[in-house]
Amino acid sequence: MYNTNLKKIFELMFKKLESISIDNNFINEINRRRKRVFDKNKPDSFFYQKLVETIHVSGYKVAILRNRWDEIRKAFANYDVDKVSQYTDMELKKMMQNPKLIRNERKLRACIENAKIMKEISKEYGSFGEYLERNKADLKKLKEDLMKKFHYLGNVLVLEYLKEIGIDSIKPDVHVIRVMHRLGLIDFEKMSPKNIEKVIEVASKMSKATKEKLSVIDAIFWMYGGSGDNHVKKAICSKSKPLCNECPLTEYCIVYLKKKEKIVNNR
Repeated sequence: MYNTNLKKIFELMFKKLESISIDNNFINEINRRRKRVFDKNKPDSFFYQKLVETIHVSGYKVAILRNRWDEIRKAFANYDVDKVSQYTDMELKKMMQNPKLIRNERKLRACIENAKIMKEISKEYGSFGEYLERNKADLKKLKEDLMKKFHYLGNVLVLEYLKEIGIDSIKPDVHVIRVMHRLGLIDFEKMSPKNIEKVIEVASKMSKATKEKLSVIDAIFWMYGGSGDNHVKKAICSKSKPLCNECPLTEYCIVYLKKKEKIVNNR
């Protein structure tokens, strides 16, 4: 693992993404993440909204949901936890008949059940923010507890949720894992609990080396591998068509170095 080069790798990626930014979208997103903080005093509706949004985004491009958020908000009673916790199969049926929603029954049912769970937790701790405050010091334990309590939150999605509510974390999605693997920072390019922990370990070391938040590290790898959500003009390290001729990181890339070695050996 190129631990000694983590700061340089980050700086090269940052500079490249900045050069292909769409307007100021790249730096605006970075600054948004830098400023985002956890506030336990935010209402339960805030934490529930982020939970609903996180579940909905899973498996879908953000662009698909862009024009549906208002209808989703209405369907979930402006994210009023008390109201949604009273929903029955009747409300679920109405949602499934609404073409303006993402009509994924498993997602919708999970969101309704999660409102009931959040209400109970809030009742026990005084607020959901207080529950998070008391447990956020141990990120691994909090992650596991949320996965155990809530529906639809898996190993990756729970980290996305924590990031969205201001608890600093990185979401090891396919783009992050792919880029880290190609740079030799992790051993395998596959989604597994062990690999997820390795991504968090590498990102934490990079965060320490660069003094940047984990969520900023997350943004850099996400955009480098997948272009983000209209943040930069193109993905540099996509799965099928990596732009190696534009990448300033080829000296670290195991895929590029193997291709180069193969060409030399075939001469």
